[in-house]
Amino acid sequence: MKKLSFLFIITVLFAFSCTKEEVSATKESTSGLVGEWRWVSSTGGIAGKTITPTSAGYERKLVLTADLKFSRYKDNTLESSGTYQITQGKSIYKVEQVDFIKFSDGASSVIISQSASELSLADNFYDGFGEVYQRIK
Repeated sequence: MKKLSFLFIITVLFAFSCTKEEVSATKESTSGLVGEWRWVSSTGGIAGKTITPTSAGYERKLVLTADLKFSRYKDNTLESSGTYQITQGKSIYKVEQVDFIKFSDGASSVIISQSASELSLADNFYDGFGEVYQRIK
């Protein structure tokens, strides 16, 4: 009976320690992201390849609105749209929690950095790609 109780306690502790904590950010934290962003480059993959609009042969744009909607364009043609949210979680880049942008179409990226003029996003897995955007508006 003692072994069974011990096994139950260990199982419960293990189950609670494996839960994924995700904290939603406030709308104030999204205000710096709101706007139109022009794709500058993507770098990554096993080979560490860099792709630019010139090398790819197309332009891309990401539009993020204050009401948490997004639109992705390729050569000014809408590719996808929906909603997005900012959450916090664990990443491969830092020990502490970081901001993620999660799109309703299933895409998710770590927000590596953002400033008034530049946004840097990255996949949260090894050999993934990082993308750099410049603010248009």
